[in-house]
Amino acid sequence: MATIEQRVSSIEAVLPHLATKADLAELETRLTKEMGNQLKWMVGILFGGMSAAAAIAVAVSKLVE
Repeated sequence: MATIEQRVSSIEAVLPHLATKADLAELETRLTKEMGNQLKWMVGILFGGMSAAAAIAVAVSKLVE
């Protein structure tokens, strides 16, 4: 069985690789910004696709007349 000193040293070896509160706050800020950018693109593509579909529908209806 490992001694207390060995267990503590193995925990201390891992600690520098763990995220801090500041790291998580920065990550949250970056994710929020990126999600806003993605939402803008999605809304723009949605409106563009709807406009294209409406234009095609109008063009087809004019050809059928």
